Formats: sequence, structure tokens, C-alpha cells
Amino acid sequence: MKAQERFNKILLAGVERIQDEVAALIGKPFKLGSPEIGAVDKETLFEGLSGKQVLAHVRVEGDVQGNGCMIVGVKDAIFIGGNLIMLPDNELDAVVAEQEYSEELQDSYGEVANIICGALTVTFEEQYPKTVRLIRTEQDVILPAKIDPESDEPIVNEPFYQFAVPMTMDGKELGSLRLILPAVPFGLAKEPSEEATSSKEKEEKQQKAEKEAVQDEDAEVLERPETETATEEDAATLERQESGTTSEADGSKKNKKKDIKKQKKLIDGLIKGSWEKIADETTALLGGTLKITPVSNQALHKEDFLDQAGGKQIIARMDLRGVKEGEAFLFVDLKSAVYLGGCLIMLPEAELEETVRGGEFGEDARDAYGEVTNIIAGVLTTVFEEQYRGKIGFVKTAIDPVVPAKIDPDTDDVFPHQGYYLAVGEMQYNDRELGKIQLLVPINVFDLEALLEVEEAEEAGSTGTSKEGASATTAGRSSEDGKLRGEGQASFDMLIITDDDAEAGQVASLLEEKGYGVRVLHFKDPVNSVLSSRTQMVFLIMREVSEQGFGVAIKVSSSGFSVPLVAAGPAWTRTGVLKAVKYGACDILITPSSSEDVDEKLANNLVQKAA
Repeated sequence: MKAQERFNKILLAGVERIQDEVAALIGKPFKLGSPEIGAVDKETLFEGLSGKQVLAHVRVEGDVQGNGCMIVGVKDAIFIGGNLIMLPDNELDAVVAEQEYSEELQDSYGEVANIICGALTVTFEEQYPKTVRLIRTEQDVILPAKIDPESDEPIVNEPFYQFAVPMTMDGKELGSLRLILPAVPFGLAKEPSEEATSSKEKEEKQQKAEKEAVQDEDAEVLERPETETATEEDAATLERQESGTTSEADGSKKNKKKDIKKQKKLIDGLIKGSWEKIADETTALLGGTLKITPVSNQALHKEDFLDQAGGKQIIARMDLRGVKEGEAFLFVDLKSAVYLGGCLIMLPEAELEETVRGGEFGEDARDAYGEVTNIIAGVLTTVFEEQYRGKIGFVKTAIDPVVPAKIDPDTDDVFPHQGYYLAVGEMQYNDRELGKIQLLVPINVFDLEALLEVEEAEEAGSTGTSKEGASATTAGRSSEDGKLRGEGQASFDMLIITDDDAEAGQVASLLEEKGYGVRVLHFKDPVNSVLSSRTQMVFLIMREVSEQGFGVAIKVSSSGFSVPLVAAGPAWTRTGVLKAVKYGACDILITPSSSEDVDEKLANNLVQKAA
């Protein structure tokens, strides 16, 4: 599932680059809407198309090799190509109506297809750990209804991965641009023979597990009938006896958690004050208005940080001085760093936009952005030397471009393999969204090592609860007692986090009818202590698509468990979808949902997790 999630993020990251580069080539606004991403076979692909289509073959080269294609309606290809060669409007309308896809129009549309492949190649170069090049080759005009799905024409019959996105050019709504890539070479599907074997093995294992579960349940009924009628008070006593937990140990644990909470609150307050002061100082330096909105602060390991870091970044290294020594790191998206540096040296607006679009982090941009990071390091030093007992100083030493996806998480490559405290903010400059700013500090510097230890212990405890203890704890409760559905279960398959009880209840009922164990939490309930390796999928169900919901998505994606997250809500917009994916969602569900909608999400995401 993690491979699919990362791949989706790469494709979504390519949307903005495609829009910018196609618009720059044609000289007219070009926009892409909300995409549909997922596995598709040849038969399903062509069943969903009607009328003449232009199929441009795409060859995948590099460490990953295979063949795919790019498909648009013939009228859209003519309209796009005609705009590139600047056909008069009346002539263009006539050519589109007659579907006259001349050699000249084929060449001009082919240039646009080349640009799209080039934009995605650059995106893969920045964010994918292996070398991938997309090369557009010849074109065919096809009639989907006449294609034999079992043949090798115009493309072979194999598993594919589809990225379908609606286009708009110069205010005119067009059809969808479909990029079809081979799924097996990217690790997004198995060979058909392997898939069949895997399904058979999975079915056999499931049947065996169900048989053993029935036997265990029968044995439990015979051996412990009193558990079934135990009161909640008796069950709690029994659970404490079986766990062997003493009151003294409980008290020690509570004190430890209290101390950690107090220290975390202190550090979070200093970081929040730092973001505000950094925004003020940078505003004074650049002359515009910089705002930094705190998003999250959390303890994590190197691997967890790299999983959510984003595309190509500029890392500013900062030596730490004072009672605790080491090295901290500031990460900002490449384009954001280029933009801030360009603002400092007062590049003309057109030149600045061109530099940002090209991601040109030259010597001038490096020096200018270096001044910005000096300001940031100075502010952090002022705050933590004046207001923190540890008196920590931050000294910027170097700035380098890095690609997080290409960093080995299990070594000291680029930065050490250890625990960190991560503070994330969202930047906005003169109402322009600039993405994340991420401060990564070794966790021992803030005396928060126990934060990771306690979280790991809680996770181990939540997964280690005995079946008997869980049964006793839940005895006498109704499955619909209201606050938390499935509360107290030793394990569950599906976790629903929601602020919409009605929709969550409907989805939970559908899942339970299919045999899944379900637990429902609300937005303010703890997530990390509930998630476990047994959780197969998380549904985030929002009454309205909101920042509060996205905050919950961040908690799930940063939990350390690789679990599919489906974000659900009404009235999705392109911006909402992109934000959901950015914060960890791997699929979108439109509410109110039907049984078929839920079935589709299970089929799309559980198969990938199992693989």
C-alpha cells in the first residue's frame, strides 16, 4: 500500500508542473481538474472510452522499463494542437467539428505530449528513488469499441495504472487526459500468474484462520462461562489481575506521562513563538508579508520523516551549541526556497516566476535563501537561549538540495538515523501558498526521548491486550452504546474517525455486514494508542471537508503504521483532494456513500495492502 500511496503523490505532484509547462508552451491558460488514480486493465480502460481517441505511445526507460500510453479525445487533440499553431478561431472550430487530424496537427499535439512526458519525468527524478524517463513515441487514432482486449494492439493486455484528469484550456472545458503506465514494473501489481497464486494462498489461510477462531471461541465458552456475564467492575478487576499491573507501576507511568506532557507543552510553546518571530523578521527582510501557520509537532524516526517529507527540498544544516550539541535541519520545498531568495534579490515578477517554474537554485538564489536561513537560525537562537533552560544556539552551516525519496532511512546518509522532534508550519507570502517549512531537531536536545518510548509502549500495550481481558471489559455493553463503537475490543479490522455520526454509523454497518470488526473514534479521541499493525484500513469521515479533518489525517499518516487512509466527505474540490493526499490520504470517498462505493474502496486499497 505504501508503494501505491507514494506513487499517487508523485503523479499528483506532477499536475502543477504539467499545467505550467503546457500553458507556457501554448501561451494560454491550461488547467487540470481532480484526478482519478488507480489500477485498470485493458478491457476496462477501453470500455470507458467512446468516440475517436488519439493514443500516443509512451515508453518507460531507466531503472524501470515498460510501455504505456497517453489518451485524449481526437477533438481535444485537435483543439490543443490547433491552439499551439495559432489557427484562427473559425478555422479551428471547423477542423474540430470535422475531426480533421492532419499531419500538422499531429506534430503540434505531439509537442504538447512531449512536454507532459517531460514534466512527469522531472517529477519522478525529484521524488522517485529509481531513475524513470517517459518518452512519447508514435501516435494512433483509435476507435475503442473495435479494440480486442485480448490482443496486443494498440497496447498489450497487462495490468496498468491510470492517471485520468479533466482538462480546461483558455476557459473551454475539454475531456480527460489519461496517462496509462505499466503497473508491474512500478511494483503496483503482480504478474497475473503470481496474483492468482497469491489469491489462492490468501483464501486458504483465511479459511484456516476462521476454522481456528471458531475452535478457540468454542473452547473459551466451555472454560470461562463466567466471563460472559461479568459486570464491568468485575471485568476491570480481572483485567488488572491478568495483566499483572501493580498500583505502584501505574503511578510511575502516570507521573512519567505527566512529565513528558509538561516538557512537550513547553517546547511546543517555544516553537510556536519562534514561527511567529521568524515570520516577522523575514517580513522585515523581504519587504512582503510572510505568515507561518503551525501545523503539527511530533516525535518520529528518520524513516517516518522521509515518508512525509515531500519532493525535492532545500536542507539548511544548523549546528547546535549550548548544553546539548548536535545538528538540526530545516527543510523547505525547492520552489519555495527559490521564490523566497528571488524576492530578496528583487527579481522582476516575470523572471521570478520563470525561475521558480524551472526550479533554478543557482548561486544567486542559494546566497539569497542563505540570508533567509540566517534570520531563521538567529530567531531560534534568541528564543531558545533566552526562554529555555537548556540555552540552545542554532548556527547555519550549509545549504544543499536533497531528494527525500532517495535518502536511505536506515543509515546516516544525509542526516543521522535516530529519533527526532519535527515541527511543521505552512508558509504564505503575500497571499501566495509556499508549502511546508519543517524543523527537525534530535529528540534528545529537547529532552523528549521518553515521548517515543511512551508511544511505543502504548502501542505495544494496545496490541498486547488479551482476548479474555478485552471480552471482560466489554461485557454488558451494547454494541450501539453510543460514544465509541467497538470500544474495548482487543482488535479490529477497520477504524473510522469522524465528526459525522450518521454517515460513520452507516459505513460501520456496511463494514460489519461484510464481516469486519469496526471501531469508531471522534476527532478529539486519541489515535496513536488505538492504531495497530492489525488495522487494515482507516476511514476519515468528515461532515465537511475541513482543516480539522486534515489534522486528523496527519496524525494517522505520522503514526508509524502503513495503513490505507480513505478520506470521506461531501463536495470535494480539486484543492481539497490535493490537500487530503498531501496529508496522507490514498483514496477519496464522496458522501453520502453507498454499499458499492465502500466495496470499491475496499477492493482498491485492501488488495494493495495485502500485496
